[in-house]
Amino acid sequence: MPSDLVSFWDYTIKGSFTEAWDFLRRIALLVSDFFHALPSWAQMALFVVLFVAVAGVLSSHSMAFYKCRNEWKKHGKSDLTFSYLCGTGQVQRKLGYREAHKLLRDRRWFQVSFAGLAYRLGNFSHASRLLLFACTLLYLPLAVIGFVEMVFRVAIGTVWLLAASLAHRLLLFVLRLVAYVLIPIWQAADKASRIDQHCPHCYETFDLPAFACPKCWKVHKQLIPGRCGILTARCGCGRFLPSTLFTGRSSLRAVCPACGRKLYAANAKPFSIQLIGGNSSGKTAFLAAFSHQYMEKTAGIGNLTISGEPSASFIALDRMYQTGVAEPTSATAATPYSFVHRFKRNARHNLVIYDIPDEAILNRAYERNPRNLGFSDGIIIIVDPLSIPAVREECLKSGNRGETDGFSTDDVEELIIEFVQLFASITGLTSRKQDGTPVSIIINKADVKAVEREVGLQKIKATYGANPGTYGNDIANARDELCYAYLSKLGLDNALNNLAGTFSNISYFPVSSMGHVSGNGKIFTPAGVLAPVAWIAAEARSGISPILREAEASSGESGG
Repeated sequence: MPSDLVSFWDYTIKGSFTEAWDFLRRIALLVSDFFHALPSWAQMALFVVLFVAVAGVLSSHSMAFYKCRNEWKKHGKSDLTFSYLCGTGQVQRKLGYREAHKLLRDRRWFQVSFAGLAYRLGNFSHASRLLLFACTLLYLPLAVIGFVEMVFRVAIGTVWLLAASLAHRLLLFVLRLVAYVLIPIWQAADKASRIDQHCPHCYETFDLPAFACPKCWKVHKQLIPGRCGILTARCGCGRFLPSTLFTGRSSLRAVCPACGRKLYAANAKPFSIQLIGGNSSGKTAFLAAFSHQYMEKTAGIGNLTISGEPSASFIALDRMYQTGVAEPTSATAATPYSFVHRFKRNARHNLVIYDIPDEAILNRAYERNPRNLGFSDGIIIIVDPLSIPAVREECLKSGNRGETDGFSTDDVEELIIEFVQLFASITGLTSRKQDGTPVSIIINKADVKAVEREVGLQKIKATYGANPGTYGNDIANARDELCYAYLSKLGLDNALNNLAGTFSNISYFPVSSMGHVSGNGKIFTPAGVLAPVAWIAAEARSGISPILREAEASSGESGG
């Protein structure tokens, strides 16, 4: 260090500190001498007054910060507030120490102090003169002691609050640095835990839904670790909300950040299936049968619970199942049915089946661009054999007139070809490339005798059993071959060729959704409704595949 700086330090700064320390030491010695010169009773009285004064200092400090506990710094771009470490702490510190200094000099609020008692006696009024005289006698010594107490309280409190404020500021500074180091780490962990999702209403894709506060229902679009909180964030209404998946954010009500409509699972992996079929082909009946069978057969599987959303739609499906009467769905908009799979109350998978109206395909009557086709994990196409005149004629010749009621009037071939073209246009599929999305072709109403004779379970088992080696020792191959041959026999070669030219993974399933004629008032007796969805899940390697397979085995449908 240069000599001039050494001289400046020795004679100016260091000298000033030395003088100040000597002055304080002399004052302390004088106070000590004065205290020890007093009688023992006076020493005890001063000690009591000092104790009460210190209690007043600490009480003023505590009460001030208790009053300021709800003063949170608001975030300018959201309804959240900054966390204590990233802004609110400094606000509360300033307000708290300002309020503490006010309370320190206010003799009225600390009622157990000598100054507080003297203030109350001085303002006491009563009809009894004797009582007032006694209060006056008590007031005079209390006023003197209270004055000494206030001197101690202000002197000690000013030093205490100054030191505490400096220590508090330093602590907040250190903690803020720690918070800024932790924020990007938690943000990265939170980002890694998210799953790409699709809104079933507007079809927007996102990895972070918006969340509604359960107290004021304000919607927060960026409830993530940050300056508003690493693990929890405070809503403007005062409610603390979990800001990460690990602290329970998915338990909040989730809404789409684009359209604001309710989502049924906040961070569940979506698995989307498009359900295609003509009018009266049995789509709704298939949904009702699948929903009932799937939830019934999975009821006892470990910690799994499956809920159907929206609940009103599933109540309607169950009513159809119980009464045997199928009700039509929207003719222009795709209707989503969500099967939310929860394990110990945590939603992990969301099977969404979109009921695509026939008019939306045949007349391109979508209310909006059908972007849901672009994130298809599987496709189910329902074929109603009774829509073919030859099948209806066969039923009539066999005397089964009732089986021909409620058949689809749509042209199956036209529906399939239009769907293939629409799918290709939405997904950008070229004519030279096939799509690997698994496609289940369902031959519905397999309980009709004319259909059962061709592709019924007994027919499939008999054909396979006659020569298993021909089918690679896999009964599914026999089923596909028989179903394909039957549809070809019905004159659907052009539609099947279009499907085969677009999709590389197709399988065929005979299904009886109702098990009887529609509208006869009998409960459904379905057969084969789980197999098409279970096959799609297995081919797509979905996490719900083992659950579907177990449900299928439990229902006794896995044989064909």
